Amino acid sequence: MNLRLNHFLIVTLLAVVASATLIGCGPEPTPTESPTSIPTAAPPPTSTSAPPTATAEPIATAEPSPTALPTATPVPTATPIPTPTAIPYPAVSGIVDVSNTDWPREIETSDGLVRLEGPPQRILSYSLGHDEILLALVDRGRFAAVGPFTGNPAYSNVSDFVAGMPSYEKGVENVLAANPDLVVVSKYTDADIVSLIKEAGVPVVRPALESSAEGNIPNILLMGYMLGVEDRALELVSEIEKRLTLVKDRVPSADSPERPVVIAVTRYSDSIYVAGEGTTESGIIETAGGVNAGARDGLSGHQKVSIESIAAMDPEVILITQPIDFGAGELHDDLLAHPALADVRAVEDEAVTVVDSRQYTTLSHWNVRGIEETALLLYPDKFADVEFTDFKPYARE
Repeated sequence: MNLRLNHFLIVTLLAVVASATLIGCGPEPTPTESPTSIPTAAPPPTSTSAPPTATAEPIATAEPSPTALPTATPVPTATPIPTPTAIPYPAVSGIVDVSNTDWPREIETSDGLVRLEGPPQRILSYSLGHDEILLALVDRGRFAAVGPFTGNPAYSNVSDFVAGMPSYEKGVENVLAANPDLVVVSKYTDADIVSLIKEAGVPVVRPALESSAEGNIPNILLMGYMLGVEDRALELVSEIEKRLTLVKDRVPSADSPERPVVIAVTRYSDSIYVAGEGTTESGIIETAGGVNAGARDGLSGHQKVSIESIAAMDPEVILITQPIDFGAGELHDDLLAHPALADVRAVEDEAVTVVDSRQYTTLSHWNVRGIEETALLLYPDKFADVEFTDFKPYARE
């Protein structure tokens, strides 16, 4: 019995030991989350942990540029067309109030103040130069008549233009018979004639038409204003200025030694005349690039000279400025054959030329044609590429 009791005790003891062992080897209980936020310290590394590797230095990243927001493409707008600026009309002598572009208008010349109620429609000029200017400014239908020299090809640059137009003979009764509403006279018109025309109730103006190598621009502007054709006057002035500029830009300067010495001569009643200072011929010679020996040697106006005086001037070029019909050809031959002129440079070089006298003696813008032809004569190489043409009369568009 004791043996059985001992066996029982041993078995019971072994069972208790086995149960305790099983309990100790069971799984660890899952820890529950702590109700606080205090972090638990990390356990220290064990000796078996690998040594820490070096952490790479961060590379600075370039700050990205802000991306531009796309903008809307602007809608192109039409470029405004500028309004042309009105060119003020030049305030030349004779125009009382250039700002007055309406009617009536007032003109003041050497014969006093003239009031024009409207644009004149029956114009009559008492001088060739004025006729030449007027034909460039107004239609032929606005002429009451043209003068006796205007249709004569020996004197007039516009004789071809006035074919078929009414003309008048000199004399107050003939002027009044043409029934003009305006008469234009020159400084050469007799004062008694002017007075009689005024007494008949016809307005008279006397523009100061002068010997001019600048195309009589002031008179063109004055007449353009008093006739109500300012635009046409400005066009003509612009053409004159362009022609003059072309010549002046190509010829030597006024003080250049390259300029040839020139004289302009005529012969009437066996007397020879040389054009001096203040003449149309002198202005033409100087503008065309020559030296007028008459003006250089102190002559004024048209002076009678001897053959010996011409020899003393020793010109390089001689211009004969009288009509062919009045002996220009004979004068040309006599100058070349005269023994007293044998050593004159112009005679030696046969540089004695008969020019178109109409362009040298008239008082109008046609003098510019004389300048062009003289420049071509003196400097043919400088103007070889230029074709000079005549002025045209007014043509209604």
